[in-house]
Amino acid sequence: MMEILSTVEPAPMESVEQPQEEGRPARPSTRELLPTGARRIVVAAVGAALMVASLAAFGFTGRGLVGAVLCPVLVVLAAIDFEHRILPNDIIGPAVLAIGLIIAAADAGSFLTHLAAGAALGGFFLAFALIFRGSLGLGDAKLGFLLGLALGASTFAAVLIAFAGLLVNALWILARQGFDARGKAIAFGPYLALGGILAFFFG
Repeated sequence: MMEILSTVEPAPMESVEQPQEEGRPARPSTRELLPTGARRIVVAAVGAALMVASLAAFGFTGRGLVGAVLCPVLVVLAAIDFEHRILPNDIIGPAVLAIGLIIAAADAGSFLTHLAAGAALGGFFLAFALIFRGSLGLGDAKLGFLLGLALGASTFAAVLIAFAGLLVNALWILARQGFDARGKAIAFGPYLALGGILAFFFG
């Protein structure tokens, strides 16, 4: 069985510089994690296209504004997690706040449903990470909360797409590299991002 890579998170910024433990490199800042060069252009273009698509499909409604925030954030997180295996708190946190405020302002009656979906998915990923050490990370749990909060009733569809994509990739790796690749770790963030985007537009 192939492992899902545990996504680590950058340590929170401290007001006083703390000495680094010997032999442990400092974690990079979020600015250092952002895509560079041609990859940055691709990420920016895809994120902008999805933002425009959300507003074109749903207008300046609550759903349209949620998509305008969610989709570009998911593209950036997928790119970072794919390259660095990190889902930064200072990207997920503001996105959660912005999406929560949009939902509360646009459709207060559905806010608790969205909040419950976020808590359910985030809690499930957190429990999975605690029970099966090295499978998922806290970053995946927080991304799960973001997806559930944004998608509400479409959350389950996003998770199904994510796990289906992960399974296809795992089988592809096994077919190419054989059973020696069973322990190969795979970043889960990009699959959650893909599932979230597809579920948002088509769910």
